[in-house]
Amino acid sequence: MIFENYDPSKEWDDDKHWHKVVINFSPGKFPEMINWLYTNMGKPERHARWRIIDDTIQFKFRYERDYIMFTLTWQ
Repeated sequence: MIFENYDPSKEWDDDKHWHKVVINFSPGKFPEMINWLYTNMGKPERHARWRIIDDTIQFKFRYERDYIMFTLTWQ
């Protein structure tokens, strides 16, 4: 499982027009979320970013449709 998917040489906010979601971290829920990305999105490594910071999981989506489906499923 990929725990983080972003380019650490860039700032998190460099992708200006991406759609962002912040969720409270839950160890049991995190693997399910990542599996959801791979099941429901085409090329999630290319069209989504995620990382764990402190007690949150942060996601960014290139396309609004993926952002909407993710938030409807997980928030």
